[in-house]
Amino acid sequence: APGTVHSNRKYSVSVTLHDAERPATFNVGIIGPSYNESKTVDLSPRENKKIDFDVPELDRGIYRLTSRGVRGLYFENATDLLLEYSRPNLYIQTDKALYKPGDLVQYRLLILDENLRPIKLERLLKIAIKDAANNLVKDIKNVQLNEGIYSGKLQLTEQPVLGLWKIEVSLDDRIENTKKFEVAKYVLPKFSVDIDTATDMAITESRLKMIIRAKYTYGKPVKGKATVHLSPVRSQITTDLNGKSHLEFDLSNDLDIIADADVLKVFVVVEEELTGNRQNSTVNINLHRSPYIIEVSDVMEEYEVNETFEVKAVIKYLNGKPVQDTKTPVFLNYYYYGLRKDDKSEIFETNLDENGVAVFKVNFQNTGSYSSEFKFRDEVKDLPSIWITEGNNMNAEFVTLQLKTIRPRLGEYVSIAVKAPNIMTYLVYAVVGRGNILEMAYISLPSAQRFYTITFKATFEMIPEANVLVYYVDKGDLKFEEIAVKFVPELENKIQIKGPLQAKPGEEISLEVKTDPNSYIGLLGVDQSVLLLKSGNDLDFDVILNGLRSHKTKANYNGNNIYPNPGQKSGLVVMTNAHFPYEDFDPAYKVVGFGSPELPDLRDPDMYIGNRGTYVFKGLSLPSSNVDDLATKTFKVRQDFSEVWLFEHFENNDNATTATITKLIPDTITSWVITAFALNEKSGLAMTENPFKINVFQPFFIDVNLPYSVKRGEVIAIPVIIFNYMDEILDVVITMDNTDKEYNFIEVSYEIGYFILDATKKIKRKLVPPNSGESASFMIRPTVVGDIELKIKAVSPLAGDALHKKLKVEAEGVTQYKNEALFLSMAFGRPQESLLEVAIPMEAVKDSEYLEFSVVGDLLGPTVKGLNELVRKPYGCGEQIMVNFVPNILVLRYLEAMAVDMPDVVNKAKGFLGIGYQRELTYKHRNGAFSVFGEGRSTPNTWLTAYVARSFIQAIK
Repeated sequence: APGTVHSNRKYSVSVTLHDAERPATFNVGIIGPSYNESKTVDLSPRENKKIDFDVPELDRGIYRLTSRGVRGLYFENATDLLLEYSRPNLYIQTDKALYKPGDLVQYRLLILDENLRPIKLERLLKIAIKDAANNLVKDIKNVQLNEGIYSGKLQLTEQPVLGLWKIEVSLDDRIENTKKFEVAKYVLPKFSVDIDTATDMAITESRLKMIIRAKYTYGKPVKGKATVHLSPVRSQITTDLNGKSHLEFDLSNDLDIIADADVLKVFVVVEEELTGNRQNSTVNINLHRSPYIIEVSDVMEEYEVNETFEVKAVIKYLNGKPVQDTKTPVFLNYYYYGLRKDDKSEIFETNLDENGVAVFKVNFQNTGSYSSEFKFRDEVKDLPSIWITEGNNMNAEFVTLQLKTIRPRLGEYVSIAVKAPNIMTYLVYAVVGRGNILEMAYISLPSAQRFYTITFKATFEMIPEANVLVYYVDKGDLKFEEIAVKFVPELENKIQIKGPLQAKPGEEISLEVKTDPNSYIGLLGVDQSVLLLKSGNDLDFDVILNGLRSHKTKANYNGNNIYPNPGQKSGLVVMTNAHFPYEDFDPAYKVVGFGSPELPDLRDPDMYIGNRGTYVFKGLSLPSSNVDDLATKTFKVRQDFSEVWLFEHFENNDNATTATITKLIPDTITSWVITAFALNEKSGLAMTENPFKINVFQPFFIDVNLPYSVKRGEVIAIPVIIFNYMDEILDVVITMDNTDKEYNFIEVSYEIGYFILDATKKIKRKLVPPNSGESASFMIRPTVVGDIELKIKAVSPLAGDALHKKLKVEAEGVTQYKNEALFLSMAFGRPQESLLEVAIPMEAVKDSEYLEFSVVGDLLGPTVKGLNELVRKPYGCGEQIMVNFVPNILVLRYLEAMAVDMPDVVNKAKGFLGIGYQRELTYKHRNGAFSVFGEGRSTPNTWLTAYVARSFIQAIK
């Protein structure tokens, strides 16, 4: 039976009646503070049955497994069990790992049982989202799951606390899992850098080879320069790069430095030729004292005199390839009590085969303790010591098991060869996984024999690792052995995505998802550039599979037996009236026990841009083209540059194995990385083994290299990159349109600095070689605040492209807001007149004035109707933010008191409360107080702190 009892889990007990004269009845039970249950089972001789207990939620305390013979065989036994509170597997997925201010954070929560199936949760589930200053931004209580899944969103304000945020999920006020994401101001990278080199290296090697690869997210090579730094040897190489570059470092003069290091760090910076943008990558090379990896098979600790046994060694290079030196001898040395020159020491010699394997046939003529080592050339590997004894070797009495199935997989049969020390007429085996007995069988052998192969079918409950206990009773002695079986990590449910591998910007894409019927399906599609910047947001297959190892059982064996107890490796407790070897560490004290030794009391119940040079076209005649004609051509405008394409969920009902989703793909020239998961009540969780990629591309396009933000009035260069992946040289006309007059075109002069051009568009012309790129730069000065739209197109006789891209423009000063309200009463139906005067400060920025007038029919009307217009969202100081915050509270109270049904207004007011809350937290000091301009810029303000605290309390409802 499992040595650990889990709350809310099945607990299985295997009961076997071996050689007996008559049938027998047994009573097996679990007793403890909050759970007491027993069951009776009838067994015939040589029969095995399993008893299942459905264990509820358990209170703390000591629980015992009891067994008693009721009829035919009389005995009574009990053993303490370890207690573990079964907690569900909890996973958090976000759409990105890095967000900009103003982004929408989307997340999903999956809560599954030990078999990765949806769980029916009866505990209080809460979600808390905290900012980088550990302020609670959102608190969701009593979360309700849909098929084990909850999906949520958080709208970030335009000025949140920057840094690492976290999503905390708790059960019964205990935090079970945390997911971190970063909020920062960033610009997405356009290309990736990879380093292809050995990850392991011997300190004696004098040359290091590597390949540097750089490619755009749409798959084309990057042209530029690569600079490679090595440390701690302080070596550097700069080389030209066109997609990739081969490098070789001579380390012969730095071997003394390498000898004292454990890691050689390779740091590569690639600078793109067209824009000057840089991207880097790092790889660590592990340094080893030896150029070989020597693996020696496990041997037993004790053998008999004159008993021949086999020792196998495998020698590989650090890259995993076998050493194929079949001439140099290899040695296995055994030293008598560690004395190298003793006459009783044994030296065994052999040679490697073509696979780098050496096999030794070992036999000893003398008893005693031998230290051992393996030697090949100048490399020596120490091995465990062994004991050579006279007859009556206890190890000779043990069963041996050998796994015959190589890399067993789910749904396939697993074969284990059993070798007994004497004749068997039957055997019993039990398969243990996820903390319980999954399968067991009593096998009667057709004839007495010492060898037998047991087979069983692998189920998901056995993944990633299961243990098998094999035993039988011979003349009252329990013969047993255990073996761990590692399975190929895979899930029971499968999911597959089918769709086009290539697409054009803005094209309608249909994705077909295939999985088990009646599954909840979640899709995530992210721009590869986002993942280059930061990853870790998605569900991790390895983390999920390795997390299943926590659902295990272990037995409370704390005795001094030098031999393993039956079931100990598998985490089982074995209660038997058969004998098994039990020997204390003290050689003078030896006991052959009746059953297992007495177990101690349970002590703890919990287990717990610079331009390129001019391209020279010698002898080339280009087709003439009219610039004005080209500039007036129109093309589909690319303007959707979302970083996340898909964060969808749906169900494939009606027993359908496939579901189709159709959606317009964004306009970004990039690769979209799409992953999916499915959750089914019967087959559990499914995950895409490898991401599905769609490459969005067109052979001619333009790109704009923009900063995160600029200031109004700042003169900046807008670099436009023209990519031509066609087979011909293109005469390209680039036009930047400013019909919206959100900025001025600027001309730079060395004499007067710069001057403003009176133009609504500007045109430039470039010759772009085939399979290459060129850049053109437009100087502008933004004149408005906010997201201005840059309208750019590039046209050639053969192809063209156009895009509209946003540039964030920040104000150069601090915005001031003022609100005036006037009450008008239509007494006796007579019209009324009133005059409102607006005082514009002398220091106001020119052309920044903005007036808005509205009339509504009740006192709070201006606040309710213009909730997001009349009450502004100031960024200036902590006091102004509260002007945006408090009116929303009043509006919500007014609507509630008047019983007015305005759900849109309610949702908008609550949204503004969340945004205002986040903004105000940026003005919080470490001591909890608030000030007008925040930490380091102003002192804490008692009045403002009280005002904020009072407002926050009022907003709780």
